[in-house]
Amino acid sequence: MSTPGVAVSLALPGHEGRLLASHLDRLASWDPSGSVRIVARGSAVGAYAAPPMRVLSFVALPLTEPLAEGIDVTVTVAGARAGITSDSSVALLRMPEPVLGDPALAVLPLSEGWHLPIHGVSGDVIPEVDAAVAEFRRRAPSVIDSQALAEQMWERNSFGGLPLRVLHAARRLGFLTDDASRITASTTTGWKRLTTVRGQVFVKTVPPTQRPVLSVVR
Repeated sequence: MSTPGVAVSLALPGHEGRLLASHLDRLASWDPSGSVRIVARGSAVGAYAAPPMRVLSFVALPLTEPLAEGIDVTVTVAGARAGITSDSSVALLRMPEPVLGDPALAVLPLSEGWHLPIHGVSGDVIPEVDAAVAEFRRRAPSVIDSQALAEQMWERNSFGGLPLRVLHAARRLGFLTDDASRITASTTTGWKRLTTVRGQVFVKTVPPTQRPVLSVVR
């Protein structure tokens, strides 16, 4: 693994670099103080983040050349975004200084061992997410604790047995769109996962001991 503090640049195809920049922009607009864990091995780089919905998000992108040494470092979302430069053919991600980051990024889901896949179509689940957002906006002004209302709503069971918070996070990150692309819900010990053609969202199946601070719909 690379040594923290040593300047490292990753080269991606130009289009993939623009996709990563767009993803980081979405994360930054949701949580300006957020962090992202960059893991690169072989010919691919992955970016894990912890949006304020008690989930983890993940996008994987190809590199232009295989790495001789792997990278696993946590940086700020803003720093990663500022480190991307691109032209029509190649994008460079210059890694900023590492940070401690969100504790939720300390333990990542396994990449293998997922089972019980349930397949669906992205556009088919969009109405459920949009209806929940509309319901929250309608009910929130009349309740004392809007955070408690959000927690109650996002724990509702949805596609493939996933809590609705997973679909909501995927919708906000642009992973779920109103089209016919395939989505899959799957499980492994301690985790559930939504897989889309644009990225993945994970949620732990063991509930926390305290109610988290949520970022509610704006």
